[in-house]
Amino acid sequence: MHDSKGDFAKIRDLEMRARSASTFNALSAAVILLGFSSSTIAADFFVSSADDIETAMETAAPGDSLIMTNGTWTNQEIYFVGLGTAGNPITLRAQTPGGVILNGTSQLLISGDHLVVDGLHFKGGSIENSDHVVQFRGPLGEATNSRFTNSVIESYFNPNDLNDKWHYVSLYGQNNRVDHNRFLDQQNSGPQVVAWLDESNPLSEAHHTIDANHFGDRPQGWENGFEAIRLGLSETSNYDAHILVENNLFERVDGEIEIISSKANDNVFRYNTFRESAGTLTLRHGHRATVEGNFFLGEGREGSGGIRVVGEDHIIVNNYIADVDDEADGAISLASGTTGSDPTGYQPVKNALIAHNTIVNVGGAAITTDWGHGSSGRSVLPQDVTIVRNLISSTAAPLFEGQQGSGYVYADNIAYGASLGIGSRPGIMEVDPQLVLGPDGLWRPSATSPAVDAVSADYVTVDMDGQPRISLFDIGADEASFAQIVRKPLTTSDVGASWFNYEAPDVWPPPVQLPPGPYQVIQAEDFTAITDPDGNGEVWAVVQDSAASGGSVIKAPTVGVSTASSANHDTLALYDISFSEAGDYTAYYLARGFDGSSNSIFTPSGFGIDPTDTDHLSENGVFRWETGDEFSISQSHVGMPLEFRLGRRERGSEIDAIIFHQNGGLTAQQLDTFLANSLPASADFDGDGDVDGHDFLAWQRGDAPGGATPENLQLWQAQYGNPTLVAANSAVPEPNSMCLILGAVLFLVIDRGAMQVSKVSGRYSEI
Repeated sequence: MHDSKGDFAKIRDLEMRARSASTFNALSAAVILLGFSSSTIAADFFVSSADDIETAMETAAPGDSLIMTNGTWTNQEIYFVGLGTAGNPITLRAQTPGGVILNGTSQLLISGDHLVVDGLHFKGGSIENSDHVVQFRGPLGEATNSRFTNSVIESYFNPNDLNDKWHYVSLYGQNNRVDHNRFLDQQNSGPQVVAWLDESNPLSEAHHTIDANHFGDRPQGWENGFEAIRLGLSETSNYDAHILVENNLFERVDGEIEIISSKANDNVFRYNTFRESAGTLTLRHGHRATVEGNFFLGEGREGSGGIRVVGEDHIIVNNYIADVDDEADGAISLASGTTGSDPTGYQPVKNALIAHNTIVNVGGAAITTDWGHGSSGRSVLPQDVTIVRNLISSTAAPLFEGQQGSGYVYADNIAYGASLGIGSRPGIMEVDPQLVLGPDGLWRPSATSPAVDAVSADYVTVDMDGQPRISLFDIGADEASFAQIVRKPLTTSDVGASWFNYEAPDVWPPPVQLPPGPYQVIQAEDFTAITDPDGNGEVWAVVQDSAASGGSVIKAPTVGVSTASSANHDTLALYDISFSEAGDYTAYYLARGFDGSSNSIFTPSGFGIDPTDTDHLSENGVFRWETGDEFSISQSHVGMPLEFRLGRRERGSEIDAIIFHQNGGLTAQQLDTFLANSLPASADFDGDGDVDGHDFLAWQRGDAPGGATPENLQLWQAQYGNPTLVAANSAVPEPNSMCLILGAVLFLVIDRGAMQVSKVSGRYSEI
């Protein structure tokens, strides 16, 4: 809100009106207690502006309704301030649901007790940085027992500066509800729904409910702060919030790795559905969360994931996770923690229960037990973890990944389809669970599955469908039962404002949004020097690889393993890097391993020092971005060459590229885009994998991107005859144009002759 004298005067006036309303409400309550029916005093007020609403609230009493006339409301700052009762709330609603469209700088403040807002449509507006479209606070303080329902907020953003941060809905106070809404197309930074806890009162529990909403179509962001839901802050992460998030649909929500970010104690996340969304449900701070009965349906979406776990005493049961990517290195990912009391750090995982979950056809490990270990001081492994009665069927190896701390308990799990990644043990049965794809698109155990009636009662009483578990229980999230299914994966018709005709976007994902700020892209093969500290003759080698961004990688020696001691480093790749601007830069590495013995490298924590941090890579031969340390560049370092060192740790690992960026939360898609933008355009206009005379003809025909332009001709001249792209920033010789064109013509004459010879011999193919 604007800090102007006019605003302060307005708030003081509203406070006086609220006091008058409070007196009136007290009198109304007395009348009701004397025996009058509440229906005899309920009234409807038709209002056409924010000023009308303020005037009506001077006399509005419990049970009254303010009816907003249909039409477009532009630049309306609405203060809905009053005191209803539990049986007779005061309601602010549209004349017909969806008939009121608020745009421009319109926003809503809900302040008081037992207030209901119903049927509004915020569309295409833009508010100030750090502000809120809807917030549960105002002149009467933070709202309590109030509700925002059956409404839509879509496409509220500032196209001129997407770095402006704002929130669709901000929850303050206690016992408030946000339900049956649609939150669509938020492009600016900022969570769509955020619950703020009272920093001045650690004992104040929020007890909000966020349910039956549709979160949809959020493009990928470029930093932290693009969540769909955030509960609390790092600073309030030890507060007991008791917030319930249930029966919501998250569909194509790609803002960041944390679709939901829980940063408080005692929150519950149940019966939600995540579809085709690039991110995870993240227990980022706090303890004692329950994650139960959720459906994670990745549908093959890159960057999709399941559950990421930080903190103590969490319960993760009855979840169904299928067809998700390798986000956070596992469908259920337990993070390594930090020591100390830094509220922004990673609290160690302790005493987690992971039971009766079904994990099917995932892109990485089913369960990871040391996510982020070794980076940013994260050295504390999860401990006292109980992993029981989970059903895993997936072909991505390994099924279990990472180091394990003390106190792990495994019992009655089924894991099938790939190598375990951990030693065989009594608590894991490597048997075919005999899953069958049902008409609802879910994999369930067949009648003869070893998962059926396999364990005694414990931990849960119902399954993912809401069917009771009786007698002997089935392993996994599903219980074979003839009882009625009461829960299922949600669709857009199950949630949100029913009056809104939602249509999915024709194309998804949209073009990647890139954050501003300076960055550096280095091809790994463009090193300054390769050294051999231990003198054994085994060093990094440059290897051509068509899968690499620049056509080559550096490959570690294929024998042995190295330690992090500088005296014993096997081989180092050295790079002289200079920066154009001061700031803090995060290092990202595009690299890969091929198995459990080739999946790590040494990276440094500073310039001019040997690398001692271990970064873990993929194990399946697929290049993957890894996030390294942050490097501070002072003004005195700008323009100076700084030596950066990478070390070999395990045999055969490969590095493709390195990116430094001032943003520490870049996604793989954004990093891929930065990398692609750094490479020169290709003159392979016909797409056959090399640059030759055929591409000159393609240029003549106008088939090159942009057509038969002089720039495309110059590009072809620079790359003619070179099957690999010229490295970025390297000098390109300028050949004589006429000689090249004559060469191309001669090439084509010979080429066509060869084709004719092949045709005569009965084998028509290009030679």
